[in-house]
Amino acid sequence: MTEGHAVVTGGSSGIGAAVVQRLLDRGMEVTVLDLTTPVEVDHRVGYRSIDVTDRRAVDNAIEQASAERGLIRSAVTCHGIRGSFVPALELDEELVRRVFDVHVVGTLLVANAVVRKLRAANQGGSIVTISSTTAYGGWRQQSDYGVAKAAIRQLTENLAIEWAEFGVRVNSVAPGHTLTPMVQDMIDNGYDVAATETRIPLGRLAEPDEIARAIEHLALDASYTTGVCMPVDGGWTAVGK
Repeated sequence: MTEGHAVVTGGSSGIGAAVVQRLLDRGMEVTVLDLTTPVEVDHRVGYRSIDVTDRRAVDNAIEQASAERGLIRSAVTCHGIRGSFVPALELDEELVRRVFDVHVVGTLLVANAVVRKLRAANQGGSIVTISSTTAYGGWRQQSDYGVAKAAIRQLTENLAIEWAEFGVRVNSVAPGHTLTPMVQDMIDNGYDVAATETRIPLGRLAEPDEIARAIEHLALDASYTTGVCMPVDGGWTAVGK
């Protein structure tokens, strides 16, 4: 698949923006769903400001984007928010609900809206969700974000099984530590990036485009791949605990 229409949530910055660029380079129409619009708008891209946890807003955005740019054949759910990074006993339940709503419910709502349109048109397509290396094994201070990302990994497998009969592939990428604006903010606030880089076999953080390349492959090229979660982490998960 080298042409068509793709929707990217969280496509205004970081990994999402890198994905948008790669899809544009493949000749695709792209619609970005995000809470914010980038300062420098690419006029080849349609931008819609929505909260992905609002089903009506998601359904309306998918409907309008489809009417303007054609049937959405690929969706990449790059949206997300940070967890609290505190011990489980200190978690605020409302913040935990928000993390799960954004990551898990938001991913499901977007995927559902896209696949409903594909099924109605009797067309196949692909969904790529975003999990995390924190979805593998247990982590300290990750009882909100890490568990939500593990749920996305499981959700991906479930949807892949359910939607294979419609010709829709569903896969996930689990990024390792990537130099996104969110991670840069953590570094600026005291995150020990040197210790993290020492733990990574490749010895450095990923650039957003390196994650985007894997997403592009699963979205457009991996025609016999569905239900997988691909770690793109410089070898982090291979090391174990």
